[in-house]
Amino acid sequence: MRNTMKHLIVFAFALLLAPSLIAQNRPAPPAKVQVVFTEKDREFALKYLGETKDDYVKQLTGISDAQLNFRAAEGRWTIAEIAEHITVTEEALFGLITGSIMKSAPPKCDDVFRTGDPAVILSVTNRSRKAQAPEQVQPNGRWKTVPDLMSSFDKTRNRTIDFMKNNKADLRGTFMANLFGTLDSYQWFLFATAHSERHLAQLKEVKADAKYPTK
Repeated sequence: MRNTMKHLIVFAFALLLAPSLIAQNRPAPPAKVQVVFTEKDREFALKYLGETKDDYVKQLTGISDAQLNFRAAEGRWTIAEIAEHITVTEEALFGLITGSIMKSAPPKCDDVFRTGDPAVILSVTNRSRKAQAPEQVQPNGRWKTVPDLMSSFDKTRNRTIDFMKNNKADLRGTFMANLFGTLDSYQWFLFATAHSERHLAQLKEVKADAKYPTK
């Protein structure tokens, strides 16, 4: 079951990212300079994690049950469903990164073609490209109230933040190959954070709907 979930998540996300990442990263000679995880990487990741955490809390604070469960149209997600999806996806990706990607064998060659960090973030947050979430991370009413949603997210996000603060492994030295190439472990953490930013934008679209309840 765990392997099935991993493959579904990676495959679906690859379908989302492949065209835009390829377009932004035309074939080029691989870099000869060794890339390692740095304190600058850590600082950027923590800042990004903190900003998106604050936005999640801001968007859910003070909304009513009617607003939480408002559905703009058939087949569209509610704020509750979006918020739930953000959390369960981060949980799944955290497990994938720490339980699989970081334990993978280092590449046999230093000449790994690297997608740039900005391209990863921009591709994930680009909402002009749609993708169907794997069934395992689709919302199913795990948490039904604002306090429960915020508590579950807080626990999940704090685990990611604590890991990033205390990690001593070289997150640039392990990779997962995908349809569009490879991302290192650090970039998969950026991916997970960008995924939350992507769906926070979706959540704001719900709030901007003309039929969104005023209270």
